Amino acid sequence: MRAAFYPVLFVLLLVSSAVSAQRRSVRNTVVIPELQAEWALKDADYFLVGLNVVGNSNGDNSFTGGQLRLGYEHFWNERWSGGATVRLLRANVQNYGDFFAQDGNVIPGVFLRHAGKIGSVNFGQRLGVEYGISTNNYLAVARNRALTRLRLDVDRIIALGENVSLRPRIAYEAAAYLRLQRDENEREERVIDFGNLRGEVGVRLSPRVDITPWVAAQTYYANFVPQYDPITGEEVYGGRTNVIVPVIGLDARFTLFHEGGAAERRQLPSQH
Repeated sequence: MRAAFYPVLFVLLLVSSAVSAQRRSVRNTVVIPELQAEWALKDADYFLVGLNVVGNSNGDNSFTGGQLRLGYEHFWNERWSGGATVRLLRANVQNYGDFFAQDGNVIPGVFLRHAGKIGSVNFGQRLGVEYGISTNNYLAVARNRALTRLRLDVDRIIALGENVSLRPRIAYEAAAYLRLQRDENEREERVIDFGNLRGEVGVRLSPRVDITPWVAAQTYYANFVPQYDPITGEEVYGGRTNVIVPVIGLDARFTLFHEGGAAERRQLPSQH
């Protein structure tokens, strides 16, 4: 896919996400700090370990969940790479991972990444498939489901000195559950189940340390039971709804080099 086609895909995804539901419900802002350790291998390959916690802003500043991520990525050339991930989620009420309200607590997956460039601007796309395995058997809605996800991003690296650089970046990711067949009595679901629009400014302090503050708007689709006004009969609540969760995050990544690893290597954003 040519890099010039990325802006078109961005527009299509944003429009499809915006018009797929009739209602919007904005929830409390959550805060997600994440600590990452990246072990650099040969040819830009790496192992990744990431750990985050999710804090809400409902007044008690409590932590309501968290995620442990393990990943490996192999680079075939400068443009193409692929790998595998495992995500372990833990939450008191619902699953908090890359997407809120996602089915599954143990989520293995595979992905394919393509990178392009126009001048000093980097374009990236990441296509992944995951399978969420639910361990919350006490929940009536617990079930195992496969999920496919596509992320598009644009960034630029701005050097401020010999070691310090900035990476402003915007990314949009859409995800959908894989459905082979829907029962006749099952509530209709839309094509895109999750969306994540994220803006960040990565600060690379050295070849080994990156700090990335970011903000995002996560959206998940829900089809609630409609509620009607007893007098007018108009629908006043429920139905097809986009539930929007504002997110504030901070990623801190530490890159570890194995013996013989090159210090000058291609550095991906902290949102792998």
